[in-house]
Amino acid sequence: MDMLAGAAFPLMLMIILSVSFIGMSAAFTDDKLLGIVLLCIGEGLLAASYVIFGRQNGVSSVRKLARNAKKREMQKEDRQTRFKTGEYSAYKGFVIALISCVPYIIIQVIECCAHNTFCDFLLQYAFGWAACPFTYMDASGWLNLTLVPALVAVHGVAYIWGGHSEWQKQLKIAELEKTADKKGKKRQKEG
Repeated sequence: MDMLAGAAFPLMLMIILSVSFIGMSAAFTDDKLLGIVLLCIGEGLLAASYVIFGRQNGVSSVRKLARNAKKREMQKEDRQTRFKTGEYSAYKGFVIALISCVPYIIIQVIECCAHNTFCDFLLQYAFGWAACPFTYMDASGWLNLTLVPALVAVHGVAYIWGGHSEWQKQLKIAELEKTADKKGKKRQKEG
C-alpha cells in the first residue's frame, strides 16, 4: 500500500507534464523544431520530477525505518511496525516507478494490439512522455515501451540516493544521542 501512495504523485506529474509541455509539442506538427524543443523541456521536467520524488520517497522511507526500529527496541510494536510498512528497501524505488507506469503500459499494449482513437488520444495527451518521442521517427508503438525502464531507473536511483543520504543523517543523530546520554549519565554520577 505504501508503494501505491508513493506512486501517486509521480503518476499525476507524468500526466500533468504530458498534457502541458509534451502535449503542446504534438500540436506543433508544422513546426517540428518547436515541437521537439517543447518535448525535450517536458521530458527534462519529467525526469527532474522523478528524481525529486524518488529522493523524497527514499528519505521518508528511511525515516520511517528509523522510527520503527526505535519502536521495536522499546517493544512497542503495532501492525505497521510488525509488517515493516513504508520502511526503506532499495527495490521499492524501482517498484514505485513501475507502478506509476502501469496505466501507460496497459494503454500502450491495447493500442498496439488493437489500434483505436481513444487509446491514441490518451497516449498522445496523458502519456505523451513515452508516445511522442518516437512519433517524430514514425516508429512502432512497441518501441515506446523502451522509455519505461529509463524512467524506472531514474526514480530507483534517486530513491537509493535519498535513502542513503537520510541513513547517514540518522546515523549522526543516533551518535549524537548516545554522546548526550553518556554525558547525562556522567553528570548524574558526579552530582
